Amino acid sequence: MMSKKGKRITAAIMAALFMSIQAVPMQTMAAQDYTVTASTSVLYSNSKTVVYAKPDISSAIITSIKAGVPVSVTGVTSNGWFQVSLNGTYYIPGYGLEEKNATASNDNNSVKLSYTDDEIKKMTKGTFSFYQNTQLRAFTREEVQDMDDNTYIKYLDSFLIGNAMVDYCILQDSGVTLKTEYDKKAATESQVAAMTMKDYLANYRNDYLNDSMWGPARNEEGLKVILNRAIRYEISSFSTMYKNTVIGEDEVRMEKVLSDLIQTMKEEQGVTFTYKKSYGTYENPDGRSTSGWLVEFTKK
Repeated sequence: MMSKKGKRITAAIMAALFMSIQAVPMQTMAAQDYTVTASTSVLYSNSKTVVYAKPDISSAIITSIKAGVPVSVTGVTSNGWFQVSLNGTYYIPGYGLEEKNATASNDNNSVKLSYTDDEIKKMTKGTFSFYQNTQLRAFTREEVQDMDDNTYIKYLDSFLIGNAMVDYCILQDSGVTLKTEYDKKAATESQVAAMTMKDYLANYRNDYLNDSMWGPARNEEGLKVILNRAIRYEISSFSTMYKNTVIGEDEVRMEKVLSDLIQTMKEEQGVTFTYKKSYGTYENPDGRSTSGWLVEFTKK
């Protein structure tokens, strides 16, 4: 079990890490070209946290970690990676860990206490009048819980941009209204009480979006939907779980699925993705273990 206690990484080390990330492209740096500066700290995972065997993107993927988990850092490499202790010594790219200074936190997720109108506009891509006031208020609990990921994200965005009062928003996981959930938590949690209901909804929406990128996708069409979501919301790097009983652990067939998908995305959207895949058992965003192909996509 990793301890949540520990010193934060020093400003000098963080600055050095940032410079190394800018100066050295991680995709091309060979693992043998690095040195490690010892540094003891606890940082936190984000939506891009993938653990590697070596500080080299071509090395084996060990696992991925959901956002907001404390990670014990033991050093910083000269090519811009964190050396971490996770029942062994492994490595995480510099962009895969962060301090919790600008945000407050709970045990599972990074939480921002306040969002500006400009931040919400950028987050939702300015949205679109997906639903209007009367439509939003008319949805039942059952209808909301039956929505697919893309539809539900648009539903949440419609409340965030003011198409209806956020009070009427239904949370898909619990089936209760946002107001009911917010009032309950604000009465006992100071962090929630410090937010407006809209800020609480923005955090809920961002967590939902991050979790939706994980999948698991069950077929090629499911992977395509996730890649299109990454394009729409400008997500440049993310991990997705792929589970298909026909393909199973067959690496040749999995490679064919991915190479065909990348070509399709390039032809249809004009966007190129690179990827790295590894079969194994991984922890999904809700903390349960699942076996399948972990695919780390990077948008060029």
